Amino acid sequence: MAIRLAVDGRKLTDFGIGTYLRALLRGLDERPDVELTVISRIGHEDRVSELAPGARVVSTAARGYGIAEHFQLPAALLRERVDLVHFPHYVVPRFLPKKTVVTVHDLIQLFYPPPGQHQLSRLYLRLVLGSALRRARRVITVSRSSRRDLINLFAADPERLVVVPNGVDPVIAERPDKETLEKIKARYDLRSPLVLVVANDKPHKNLDLVLRAYHLAVRKHRIPGQLVLLGGAGPESRLQTRADRIGLGERVRLLGRVPRADLYALYHVAAVQLHVSLYEGFGLPVLEAMCAGVPVITSNLGAMRELGEGVARLVNPLEVDEVAAALERVLVDDPMRRRMVEAGKRRAESLSWGRTVEETVAVYRLALGEV
Repeated sequence: MAIRLAVDGRKLTDFGIGTYLRALLRGLDERPDVELTVISRIGHEDRVSELAPGARVVSTAARGYGIAEHFQLPAALLRERVDLVHFPHYVVPRFLPKKTVVTVHDLIQLFYPPPGQHQLSRLYLRLVLGSALRRARRVITVSRSSRRDLINLFAADPERLVVVPNGVDPVIAERPDKETLEKIKARYDLRSPLVLVVANDKPHKNLDLVLRAYHLAVRKHRIPGQLVLLGGAGPESRLQTRADRIGLGERVRLLGRVPRADLYALYHVAAVQLHVSLYEGFGLPVLEAMCAGVPVITSNLGAMRELGEGVARLVNPLEVDEVAAALERVLVDDPMRRRMVEAGKRRAESLSWGRTVEETVAVYRLALGEV
């Protein structure tokens, strides 16, 4: 029997959750055992229809992380005949009288709150997350690390927590032709070998240490090439100012956000990916780099260790010397690079979005008591 499912799609354009949502909607729309309804922000209906042409689209003006969504979302779903509602983030509207599944990707805002965040915001976050954990029929987490955090910090019921890892777009594995890669390098003024960092400039991303470690690797180990940062930090950011101040200048390129096609091509231009975050719920850029055949240096903590164990070079993200030495080793040790590339491709092949969708539908059936 088909599941009549509604998915909250308001975060479709977000960075990490947006990637998760896009893959989920595509996959669910293709399944004959799911009748899909998507809750869309006003103005995003066409984007939803492109991803899931068979889905019913319900529009709402409800904004995230406010009191109003606890009333507006239930109102939007009032006349929808659905068995279950999936929220791909931790806010489940208080007055929604329907069965729910919620995905909690991480607890970054509790461990590393944004600078200047008011204490009331943190209190609200804890309240809505605690409420979601109590009320949802099942809670999906994207790593064992996030599952442990929910148990340790919120005493969440382990029986209702299900780990469903993220997947990766197989298109990333398709290497562009040489001409395309040369054009990408020319467009962004890049010089190989490239150390690629895909991260926003947030405290837990540890980008200050990235700059220090790269500076040490250039000064002590004489590594050539450039450090390329993709994400929220552009050429006018504080990181570029700091790079100039410590003498890296043109050795550091901050590209900000780039089109997805360029991101995928840049993975194939890179010699190594550096992802030494202090905390991640999953670490999708790590998996994407593995899929593209890029050796990865990542943190020996939490979800990154979970994803990179036996594949990536794991380092202490607080030790500048250790990160710098790992950069030099991975860049010069060709046999080790080849082993890392092959192991990374195998890891990426085992984590597809198709698998994520399949396991998510199994969670829906658990939540509905069908299993």
